[in-house]
Amino acid sequence: MRIKISGLNSELEKGCAGFYLIFGGEPLLIEEACTKLRVSSRKNGAQEILRFTAGVDLDWEHIREITRSLSLFGARRQIEIRLPTGKAGIAGNEILSTLIEEDREDLIVVIIAGRIDKRTQSAKWIKLIEQKGVVVEAMAVNPNLLPGWIQDRLRERDILIESGVSERLAFYVEGNLLAAAQEIDKIAVLLPDGNKLTSEWLDNNICDQAKFTIYQFVDSCLQGATTRAMRMLSGLRRDGNDANMLVWALAREFRQLSQMAREIDQGKSRQSVLRNHQVWSSRISCVGTALARHDKHYWNISLARLSELDQAIKGRRVLVGSSWEQLENIVLSLCGINIDYEDSAEMVR
Repeated sequence: MRIKISGLNSELEKGCAGFYLIFGGEPLLIEEACTKLRVSSRKNGAQEILRFTAGVDLDWEHIREITRSLSLFGARRQIEIRLPTGKAGIAGNEILSTLIEEDREDLIVVIIAGRIDKRTQSAKWIKLIEQKGVVVEAMAVNPNLLPGWIQDRLRERDILIESGVSERLAFYVEGNLLAAAQEIDKIAVLLPDGNKLTSEWLDNNICDQAKFTIYQFVDSCLQGATTRAMRMLSGLRRDGNDANMLVWALAREFRQLSQMAREIDQGKSRQSVLRNHQVWSSRISCVGTALARHDKHYWNISLARLSELDQAIKGRRVLVGSSWEQLENIVLSLCGINIDYEDSAEMVR
């Protein structure tokens, strides 16, 4: 079977399966799932846990020998194998498939991985675990669902909260689930017993630890979410991202938007243009919003501004002000804030 990480507790209450694959894009949830599974396996008779990691100490022939010797003893054991890429290779595919097909009662096999692409998920051993064991997906928590995740976590620690606190804490830790968990642990220690957690307490005791990706930043700009986009730009700068990477990401998006805007100007519907350019369903809203906000002339002018900024960052032109200040102007303009480049300081000379 295949379940989400939220369903693991109820599944473990039924007992311990013989095979698990725990994978996804959220390391914190993966490690917490592994901890829960170890507790469950011990309750279900596992007296020893053997751990191996691909690229460190994993030898598939050694795994084969270990599993053959297990049946000589009465104790049940758990074998954890970490595959960072989710790929077992030819030997691993064969040995894992054999183990799963044997389905021995003296053995619990747990495979731990990060993100696994769709093609790799079609591997025989993964399909077998899905048939005979449990595949657990530990996907990153969507920002819209983060307040609910935080509220559940606070409730587990018996922390009373006032209205809006979960949303406030989510603001401080967005994109950084480990920081969210650590801050909740900190709150449990620092908040006096019986006191209700308030937004004011958070503001006085919590640091901004939100993490953003360049792709999230671009989508927020296209959506026209000015405050969020500017906060992301500041966060990306704080985390040491190169300004030129952001210029590259925006330019790539602007080139496609320029082409789409031309097609719309020629009479094609926005829906057909989005479809023909194979815009992902998750991005149709932000891309469509940007196309509605700006015409083809805007995208051409903005591409020229990005090109000038790129040249300035590379030292081929003289920059008036910092590259980050110019990026701020471009972001504000993209979000729909009127930036008059002619009246402001020139970008380059």
